[in-house]
Amino acid sequence: MNLPNKITVFRFCCIPFLMAFAYIDFPYHWVATLIVYFIACMSDKVDGIIARKRGLVTDFGKLMDPLSDKSLVFAAYIILIDMGWHTDICLMLMLAREFLVAGIRMAAATNGEVIAANGFGKCKTFLQMSTTGMTFLLLAIGEGSANIDMSTPWLNIYCTIAFWIVTVVAVLSGIVYAKDGWHLIKTK
Repeated sequence: MNLPNKITVFRFCCIPFLMAFAYIDFPYHWVATLIVYFIACMSDKVDGIIARKRGLVTDFGKLMDPLSDKSLVFAAYIILIDMGWHTDICLMLMLAREFLVAGIRMAAATNGEVIAANGFGKCKTFLQMSTTGMTFLLLAIGEGSANIDMSTPWLNIYCTIAFWIVTVVAVLSGIVYAKDGWHLIKTK
């Protein structure tokens, strides 16, 4: 297994720590959550740079890198949902998009094709990671302050707006994948 693929697997391994630090209440647990999330998100950028620079792009990486990103982001969304910050419609639309794209990728794999993430999908992932990361940052800042807590109305508003923006991009990204993979969907 090459280095970029090891980094992708590392991202999967970060998820249990992210969940543990978010759910176990100890001093500065949001700081720990933010650090794990930041490192995992940055590993996504690092593995891509290394893979392209050293010519180490593999089918494993093309398939598993997006799955590790999705797993990480949805772990963050689960944390936010448990805190009461969610819009059910947004989450269902994002999940539907992920299943659509995964289905297209599986159909492509049966035909010997590998569909890598496109620019629109990468933009969606960036927005998901940055908006959830910003939420964790605000929670980490709030740990040392009485001014920000989990019931702060403007933080709830921020999360709702961020969810909707990411949902629109996710749906548009799903449409692009469906259009590009239509030859795999339509019957012959």
